[in-house]
Amino acid sequence: MTLEVAILFVMVMALTFGAIQVGLWYSARNMCQAAAEAGARAGKVQNAAAGSGAAAARTYLADVAGGLVVAPQVTEARTATTVTVQCSGQAQNVVPMPGFDISLAQSSTAGIERFTTR
Repeated sequence: MTLEVAILFVMVMALTFGAIQVGLWYSARNMCQAAAEAGARAGKVQNAAAGSGAAAARTYLADVAGGLVVAPQVTEARTATTVTVQCSGQAQNVVPMPGFDISLAQSSTAGIERFTTR
């Protein structure tokens, strides 16, 4: 009976830590997506400076993420009509293990506001 309890305990602990890790990944992914959307909203404003979207996304991560996104990287790409902000990083680990990094990447694209004529 003791061997069964030991095996069951290990399995329950692995499932518990696995569930917590999935929750951390999901939260970090949502934070990265929200930061990319905040950056796209800031970058799509008419006459917005280049890099304003990336700066807004970095500010959002610093204010809201609270360390959920480890080593975040934010990039901004512009065309004549769109702005795309991409946020990438890693989710926080429950149990730090070398070589076990859970990467995530999210992006948001928006049309740049401009006046048009018909």
